[in-house]
Amino acid sequence: MSHPLVRSSPRALVRIATLFAAAFAALALTAGPAAAHAGLSGSDPAEGARIDSAPARVTLTFNEAIQLSFASLTVVGPDGAHYEGGDLRADGSDLSTDLRALGAAGQYTVGFRVVSEDGHPIQGSYNFELTRAVTAAPAATGAATPAAVPVAVAESEDDSAAVPVWILAVGAIVLVGAGLGVVLGVSRSKGSSK
Repeated sequence: MSHPLVRSSPRALVRIATLFAAAFAALALTAGPAAAHAGLSGSDPAEGARIDSAPARVTLTFNEAIQLSFASLTVVGPDGAHYEGGDLRADGSDLSTDLRALGAAGQYTVGFRVVSEDGHPIQGSYNFELTRAVTAAPAATGAATPAAVPVAVAESEDDSAAVPVWILAVGAIVLVGAGLGVVLGVSRSKGSSK
């Protein structure tokens, strides 16, 4: 007695192949959005901005909601001192912190690390320039202020985690189940036609 799949007609095999191709295409189309991670889409002050008055806060806007529990935001001045001064706040896709009075004119580096909704950590930094010194005393560099920490220069994108494993597992189960359903249906129709 030969296996039912071996006795299948070419037309049935084409149907099986078409079903597998359609299931694979559906899996590929749904994997794209799941692979997206949070990215910085805007900031205030803006990247590369040259401003003559010190901002009261820094706000970063991402392309999706972010989790506050693992977020960090630093503002380091040309003197190496930290100027972030308030509690970190997250509101949907916005992350912000109030600033202490900025000091010397020069380049300020905003560093950030956030976790996107899919759990992927993203970090990066950008600069803005204060063109006029602020007359108020700069932030203290003593024990009350954390030491200057180098920030990442570019966003980190780990492509190895692009498609979550659970999507691949569900896709494989659907494909195997659909294939078995077609094979069993073809073998039943062959058996009933005899």
